[in-house]
Amino acid sequence: MIPMFTVTGVVVRLFHEKQRAIAEDWRTAGEVNLKAGRAKEAIEDFRSALLYSPDSALLQLELAQALAEQGQMDEAQNYLFNLRTRDPENAQINLELARISARQGNADAATTYYHDAMYGHWGENAHDHRLAAREELIEYFLKTGRRDSARAEALSMAVENPADPEVRAQAGAYLLNAGDASSALAEFRRTERLEPGNLTALAGAGKASLALGDFSGAARYFTEALERGAKDPEIARERDAAAQAVELDPFVANLTDTERRRRVLQVFRAAEERAKACLPGVFAASPASIPDNLKNLAAQRAALPKQIAVGDLT
Repeated sequence: MIPMFTVTGVVVRLFHEKQRAIAEDWRTAGEVNLKAGRAKEAIEDFRSALLYSPDSALLQLELAQALAEQGQMDEAQNYLFNLRTRDPENAQINLELARISARQGNADAATTYYHDAMYGHWGENAHDHRLAAREELIEYFLKTGRRDSARAEALSMAVENPADPEVRAQAGAYLLNAGDASSALAEFRRTERLEPGNLTALAGAGKASLALGDFSGAARYFTEALERGAKDPEIARERDAAAQAVELDPFVANLTDTERRRRVLQVFRAAEERAKACLPGVFAASPASIPDNLKNLAAQRAALPKQIAVGDLT
């Protein structure tokens, strides 16, 4: 009897090993197809793998990912909900649920699952995964117009990574996109102190200064970025625009009255030329042809001399 039990045990073990090998082959094929954007084929691969390893949480998770990619949200969620019931702290499961909720337009659920993913269990490289999840959430908020929520997450991102210049510069960029130029500038400055000469921080500080109307500061940051090797032609264009704005700014301290009036007139003429190109109706010869929404502006311009000189501003 003992040899029979031994032989049976060996056969059973070999059978299970064969089952696992077949499941692994199908799983590998599914991962290749999913990575290549062939979600439909990946679904079939993962389903085949589950025939040989039906209790595999990894296979169920990967099948859910492929189903979501294919747009089969309900089935994907069913797999993920079942997995989450068994392992609620699993960060990858929560991240997939967050992505599905975001695609479905369920902002509250998406936010909850993203936070669960950020603070859940990641295993290896937990910090990098948590940071990536937070960035994904911020980008979701920005995309959907939730700028206050994006700002709050960006500030938390900076606070939780005080010594990482790359993360702090990225937080500054998110803050700028969220409409908080003042906090963005502060982050870019902190980044530059952590890593002097950081081109991302210098360019970002220039953009934030522009948004705050500090043209002199913007020109200074952009100039330093270019001097330190920045290659983006947009930085040079923004530097030139900021420098030109400094030259035209009538509110700079210590200007003479004549120079201040000259600058006001120069700005007015530039604005008028742009208005002629963009709003020709304001300058129509016949008042009857002026659109109703532009009549007040046209009347204000008509009340001024046709050719304004510096002396007219005294």
